[in-house]
Amino acid sequence: MEEKVARLIECERALRKTQAERLRLIAELNVDDWAVNDIGMALQLSPSNASSLVDWATHVATLFPDVLDAMDAGMISEWSAHALVDPTENYKPELAQKAVTKTLETAEGRCCQQLRRSMRSRLQRADPAAHAQRCAERRRDRKVVLYDEDDGMAALKCEQPVEIAQAMYAKVDRLARQEPKNGRSMDAVRADVVAALVLEEPKSAGSKALIQVTVPITALLGVDDRPGQLDAGQVIPAEVVRDLMAHPGTVFHRLLTDPAGNLLEYSPGIYRPKAEVDRFIRTRNRTCVMPCCSHPSRSCDVDHAVAWPEGKSTGTNLGPLDRRHHRYKHATKAKVSIAEDGTATVETRWGQTYTTRPEPVEEPPF
Repeated sequence: MEEKVARLIECERALRKTQAERLRLIAELNVDDWAVNDIGMALQLSPSNASSLVDWATHVATLFPDVLDAMDAGMISEWSAHALVDPTENYKPELAQKAVTKTLETAEGRCCQQLRRSMRSRLQRADPAAHAQRCAERRRDRKVVLYDEDDGMAALKCEQPVEIAQAMYAKVDRLARQEPKNGRSMDAVRADVVAALVLEEPKSAGSKALIQVTVPITALLGVDDRPGQLDAGQVIPAEVVRDLMAHPGTVFHRLLTDPAGNLLEYSPGIYRPKAEVDRFIRTRNRTCVMPCCSHPSRSCDVDHAVAWPEGKSTGTNLGPLDRRHHRYKHATKAKVSIAEDGTATVETRWGQTYTTRPEPVEEPPF
């Protein structure tokens, strides 16, 4: 198995190198308005698909050649290239290139979701005024849309500001976990709870869900407009954070970070010691510690790297694992170790070793 995994990694690196060459060739062939037709025929693509591919290849080759170099070196896939480049669409080329270059420094070993989140965070922090303006525009466009699905089903989509959507989901999830399943999946229970909340007009809305926000004290006091960040990583404008803090019943939490934005201390002042450790772990590691997993830590199991009672319930022996990876760890006897800064080292049954580091709770733009 170890040899097969090694060979699989070789194949992936070769594929990335080939994809980089393919994009460069497409960009070089894009010499006039008719080139998209020639390229489409050569690759057996429809006109619309060919046009999208030619635009993408030309864009990345012209403005972000270092991204293609990273693909050529086997560092990132084309999916990750999209994660790096796509978020730059509404930003000035100089700022976009600076953010891409900085994110590429730590791109190896990170999945496309992690890179996209990092890019968005850097860009939004680097230009908070533009981010706040776009957020205000999107908030005005919030809506509810109904989509027909197959087999007698439909989807009801509700677009809300991220902090409201998170609070809504947290409440739905909390109520769903109090309900008997009666043969239903948790997704089905949540769907039934949403229907009941909308249609039955319950007398009580229930308790308000906790929304954890990391925010610079200078922004909270109105000295500057550095944005805040929700526990799942979304950046929100300072004005929105100040509005949240003004709501009655808001609980303030102190998050002490080092200059690089890594969490050093979490002091809510309202939880028992065991809960404080749990909250620290979920704040330090915003996602599951397994490689390339973006499952939010708020819905993960906090697992002992060294099984209790030999392993202690401390930050150097605890890390969030989503249920799937928690079961995987025990089923395959994978070894997980946690360092003081939250860095996790995973040794698999097939001899592979992976290292993941927690993303800073307030990552500087550059």
